[in-house]
Parts: sequence; C-alpha cells; structure tokens
Amino acid sequence: MDYNKLTPETLSELSRIAGAENVLSGQSIGADMCHDERPLYGTAVPEAVVYVQDEEQVSELLRLCSAARLPVTVRGAGTGLAGGAVAAEGGIVLCTARMNRIISCDEEEMSVLVQPGVTLMELNEYLAERGLRYTPDPGEKTATIGGNAATNAGGPNAFKYGSTRDNVLSVRAVLPSGEVVQLGCDVRKCNDGYNLMQLLLGSEGTLAVITELKLKLRPAVKAQMGFILPFDSLESCLSAAGRLANSGLSPETLEFMDDDMIAFSSSVSGSAVFPAEMGGEHVGAVLYTNFAGESDEELEAVMEKVAELSEELMPLDVLVVDDPTLRRNVEEAHEALHMCVETRTKRFDESNAAVPPAKLAEYIGELRACAEELGLTLHLFGHAGDGNVHAYVYNDEVSDEEFTSRTEAFMERNYRKCIELGGAVSAEHGIGRGKKRYLGEKVGDGCLALMRSIKRAFDPEQILNPGKIF
Repeated sequence: MDYNKLTPETLSELSRIAGAENVLSGQSIGADMCHDERPLYGTAVPEAVVYVQDEEQVSELLRLCSAARLPVTVRGAGTGLAGGAVAAEGGIVLCTARMNRIISCDEEEMSVLVQPGVTLMELNEYLAERGLRYTPDPGEKTATIGGNAATNAGGPNAFKYGSTRDNVLSVRAVLPSGEVVQLGCDVRKCNDGYNLMQLLLGSEGTLAVITELKLKLRPAVKAQMGFILPFDSLESCLSAAGRLANSGLSPETLEFMDDDMIAFSSSVSGSAVFPAEMGGEHVGAVLYTNFAGESDEELEAVMEKVAELSEELMPLDVLVVDDPTLRRNVEEAHEALHMCVETRTKRFDESNAAVPPAKLAEYIGELRACAEELGLTLHLFGHAGDGNVHAYVYNDEVSDEEFTSRTEAFMERNYRKCIELGGAVSAEHGIGRGKKRYLGEKVGDGCLALMRSIKRAFDPEQILNPGKIF
C-alpha cells in the first residue's frame, strides 16, 4: 500500500487540531515512541506524534489523515508485546494517553464510563474506594483500558470472569472517515443486529479509534483464600488444575509454573514464595489457585473441599494463603515473572499461545523437546484454567543471528503444535507484527480474506495501523 508523506501543511493542521504543545515531530520524538515493550518485533520512527485530548480531535485528525492518505497508528501506554503500536509504515502516532478521564460511575447499574487513556491501575484505585472492581487483570497495571480493549487483554482472572471483551458493555469509536459511532448496548441483553462492538475489541486499532468504553463492574471481594499446591511433576500439576477447574468450587485463578521458572524467579527476586523443595523432595511445578467469597465461613468450606481433593490430587503439600500480606507477596511474585526474564537477559522471545486445557501436557512436552534440541533455555508459566502458556526462550552464548535462527525455528514448531491441537496462536497479546505469519495458517485463507474485507469496510483508505494482523 502506497502512502503519502507528512507535509509541513499537514503538520500545521495537526497542530491546529490538537494544539502545538501536543504534537511532536523530528528530533522531539523520543525513542520510546518507536517501539512497544517488545522491540524484537520491530522499531519505526513516526513522522509525528499527536496527543489527542478528546473525541472531536480524534475525528478531525482521522478525517485529515484519510484525505491525505497518511497512516495512523493508535497508541496508549505502549506496553504491548506484539509490536502492535509501532508505526510500521511511518505516518502519525495518535496517542490516547491524555484522554484519561473516568467520566462517570453508576453504582446501581454496576458500570463505569472511561476514556481509553485511563490505566488499569488508576481504574482499580478509583473503584476500590467505592467498593467495586473491574475483574480483568492483565499483568501490566500501567496499561491503558483502550489498549486492553484493542488487544482483548486477559490475565489470571479471565478463567472465571472472561477477558476484556467479556467485560465491556458499549464503546464509542471514531471511524477513519471521522464519523463517530456508538456500539454495544447499555443493557445486558441486546440482539440489535450485528455485534459490531465485538469486532473492535481485539482489532488492535486497525478498524477504528475507541474514545469511550462502558465497563461491567462487580462488587469488591469481601473474603479471599488462596492455595499453593506443589507437585513432583508438571504433568501431575496440570492434571490437578483440570480437576480443580471442574470441581464446582469456581476458582478465580488457576496458575502454574514449572521448576525452572520457580528457581529462576527465586534467584532473581530473592523471594521463595513458591517452594522449590518440600520435605526434601524436588518440586516439579506449583499450582496457585485463588477463591473469592462473601465471608470467611464460606471460604472455610472451600478449604475443606480442597483438603478432600488433595487426597486425590496428591500434591506434596497444601499451603494456605489466607493472610493479606502473604497474598500480596504471592501476587507480586507472580506479576514479576515477566520482569524476572528481562532481568536475566534482554535477548529473549516469548509466545503466548493457548491450547485446550486437557492438551496442555502434550503441548508443553513439545515445547520442552524443541527447546532442548535447539539449545535454548525455556521458562514456563501460565493460566492452566484456560490453557494459556507463557513460554520464554533465550540463549546468551550465541550470536544475534544464530539466536534469531533458533528462536524462529522454535516458534515455528511451537505454533504448528498449537494449531494442531486446536489452540490459539495469540491468547492475550494480539497478533501485531510478531505473529502475522502464523495467523493465516490458523484461520485459513477464507477467514483471512473475510477479515481483510471487514478491514476495507471500516477503513477504505487502509490508513489505520497498517502492517498489523495480516
């Protein structure tokens, strides 16, 4: 696709629309605007960065760029992990970080209306003061709600409450033409034609720019109890996760990590929250599960049931996490797993695929065999309840070229196995630039052609986030 370059006249128009203080160009564009948190998937310098303040500015900017055939890449906090917020074709980065108002909260309807630049951390703090919560919990709390919606972000709680798309009631968005549309409904049941809102959620900024989101809320948790279950092998850990998932106890989370990740995280963080050894026996993997209830008494009944199940599941021990400080330590240790890898090496690659939970052991067995054959160090953790695996590979002893060759071979086998097992090549992070070549193999030529036709219907000039998804 051929695009035009930014002219001085168009740059002047951008300054008029958003204010000169909100437009960066040339040397004033910082390096952080040229990549997301995974530079491995490419860096690119935009011709201008525009910090929009409101929906009217978004509309006017898109109308201008459509007429000028300038590509527009939407960006929130830049915390993505698939290269989705990189201006691959140059043009404009439209940054929504300053559209960060929490507009209103309806405690009776249990919903909150926000602009896309509100971060998950800001929203959580606001809702906690009102005895409410938004249940999606991606690991990066500085990510924006708009970015979460664009990638359909998940997290541990997705097992019980669903990913971002399951917790959005409605959105306002601006089409590339500048037209503003309201999608979704303010009621829980709505069958009014095609569900166009769901097309936007997970579309990675390729169809429209979201300017407002109405989110579904739940009451704040009154009581919590967690359990750390160490096992002698990863296989027994995953088997136990499946049993707990179908136990009727309704856990919020079912998280696992293998022995390499346990040892690795402990050595980096200095914290041994997740045990590497129990009673002199090596821990092959741990399962962490958390339950929420209306009262401590309700959770005591859960604890009794978990104790009964443990006789069948045969963990090496059952460690109860019922103290708020201990729970916070466990959560912080879990949230820091990604950072542990970054602390160890800056040259790594990660996949975030999902397979049917019953096929996790087979999938992980293939990953381990492949990493060993290719001479790559592999660390694993993930969301066992929904079959979502975070797999990190690295090797600091080979050249950059050799590392790239090995990781490409690993990812090829990884995603092929995932597809063979009926999985998803991207469970949470989006396709972006990093997984484009695997999407067609997963969905097939017919579906890929249909996706492209949807893209053309929303964006005839193909200006929004070109070079992503397909």
